[in-house]
Amino acid sequence: MVSYPIYVKRNTYRGRDARKQAKASSENRDASILEDTVNRLLKQQTQPIKTYLWSEISRESGLDFEIVKRLGYSIDCGSNGFTATRPGLSQDEFDRAMRGEEV
Repeated sequence: MVSYPIYVKRNTYRGRDARKQAKASSENRDASILEDTVNRLLKQQTQPIKTYLWSEISRESGLDFEIVKRLGYSIDCGSNGFTATRPGLSQDEFDRAMRGEEV
């Protein structure tokens, strides 16, 4: 489970190969868009615990599903998405939400 803010892993290629530099630059641009989109969604989250699917994030970000799935895996290693807690959720509120109680 993750909480705001999240970080999407970047491509750290620093070699001289122009094609690899372009690929790294493109991946990092997509990672930045993905990271901004997910952090915006997490900031707006009102439910104590919510699951986000890659397809939902792909639509929201405008990025291709496969790109979101590949880059998003670094958020929480989820194959279909990830689960997040609301920003500022206390441990007591988290415990109650996990038991299915009103928070």
